[in-house]
Amino acid sequence: MTKRQENKPKGKGPLLSGYIRQRVADKRQMGKNSTADLYLAAGNHFLEFQDNREMLLCGITPTMVTDFQGYLHSKGLKINTINSYLSSLRAVYNAAADDKLFRVKLHPFHKLKLKRDMPVKKPLSEQQVMAMATTDFRDRPELALATDLSLFSFMAYGMPFVDMVLLTKKNIRGQAIVYNRHKTGIEIRIEITAGMWQIIRKYESADREYLFPVMFASATYGQYKAMLASHNEALKEVGRLLAVSDNLTSYVMRYTWASEARRQHVDIAVISQALGHTSEKTTRGYFNRLDQPELDLANRRITDSVNRILADKVKKKSLGGMDRTYL
Repeated sequence: MTKRQENKPKGKGPLLSGYIRQRVADKRQMGKNSTADLYLAAGNHFLEFQDNREMLLCGITPTMVTDFQGYLHSKGLKINTINSYLSSLRAVYNAAADDKLFRVKLHPFHKLKLKRDMPVKKPLSEQQVMAMATTDFRDRPELALATDLSLFSFMAYGMPFVDMVLLTKKNIRGQAIVYNRHKTGIEIRIEITAGMWQIIRKYESADREYLFPVMFASATYGQYKAMLASHNEALKEVGRLLAVSDNLTSYVMRYTWASEARRQHVDIAVISQALGHTSEKTTRGYFNRLDQPELDLANRRITDSVNRILADKVKKKSLGGMDRTYL
């Protein structure tokens, strides 16, 4: 008997590490690599929390979950990262429970409440977008490509980087781009504007399947992540050179399009459909703290009559002397 077998926990059901590896493999086979990465990271953190002691998946208790949450906080991780790890571990546990690999007496995650932190999202202003559109980076091709892709994203309903680099000539149908979002599978149809045509034609090549010179057919998930990292590094330099953002990334243009649509009083349902969201709740998360000037203006209009009455009272008092009732 090997040492590993001697240390194997007694009981029914799969081992935690083994089942996580199985779920990671399943997700990768389905093309859900981001989810697979989260499952793997969550499992590694939990095993580290358990001092790398092997355990049965069914051995997770509510106290362990609470303590694990505190452990992640102590590592200085951000709230949303902690939430992602906890929800990933819960998803793994639920998958095993749903397949009846063990009997659940008390669900360890039944008291877990996850509340996402809504960080301030800073979209670009119209002037900042124009600065990107009017700058010529012909001497820096990597910056020119990053800028063009960002502008294309903005003109294409804030198209995510993954969907943009996967576009092929087959996605062009007449005067529209039709594609399915990589994340949700929802079909998106976008009228190709003059600016979008200009960028498409700038990079078109008879020898390449994809519209833009980024993706290639045999690319692995790791290579895709390297492409995204390079794109974001180039964008950060563009942001610094043009003084438009300290942290310009591929997603900034998505927030920018959504923010501008909201400013133009486009209905939330329309924005949600354009972004390919499965829920308007996700869309509304894009607007936290973005509508404050508009809210302030609305409040001034709504409360104008009361404000004027109170202001008039102050003027009358100042003209007629101090009212001792308030002393």
